[in-house]
Amino acid sequence: MKIPDAVALTTGVQSLRATAGAVLGAPGGLFAGPAETFDAVLTIDDDASVSGELLTPGASHRAVVTAGPDRPGSQPRMLCLKVPDAYGAGRDQDFLLASSGDGAPLHHAVLPAAPVAPLYSSLWLYLAGWEPVLFGVCPPVTGHDVRFGVGDELGFMVSPPVGRFRRVGAVKLTGVAEGRPPFSGANSGGGIRALPPVLFY
Repeated sequence: MKIPDAVALTTGVQSLRATAGAVLGAPGGLFAGPAETFDAVLTIDDDASVSGELLTPGASHRAVVTAGPDRPGSQPRMLCLKVPDAYGAGRDQDFLLASSGDGAPLHHAVLPAAPVAPLYSSLWLYLAGWEPVLFGVCPPVTGHDVRFGVGDELGFMVSPPVGRFRRVGAVKLTGVAEGRPPFSGANSGGGIRALPPVLFY
């Protein structure tokens, strides 16, 4: 087997394991890996058209972002977004996202990427009101030499089950956070409902 073939096989196996681990909520999987954590602000665009108390056009929310792993090469990446106390004390909204592709079926698979991936997807569906959607985050600049940093503004995205992601807001990284909060795919509310297998993340 040639070296490039071996690398492709290894990254393919990593993708399958990461996708399966995300679906099954395997402990120590993709979402539990090493990561950096940032304070952030989630702002919903004035012309956003998506259901959910959190997603009211023009709304702004304090948030926390955890992203990683910050290792060179091409491998599965994750980005978790939390809106603390989104629906009252202790009732957070969490989005657990993985490096992925745009459009079905690629937005359902974990794809190896540079340390800052072109797109992070929830992989599977939520209901926003009665509309089935995937949530995502899209950094403005990606690549092997790019890293997340304070001041970065990321696109906050939604996608139909069959279709491509569109922007509905922005996530601005405002500072380096101390500690790493727990994330759970089951943390949702306000008209946003996580469906299986997201509930298992």
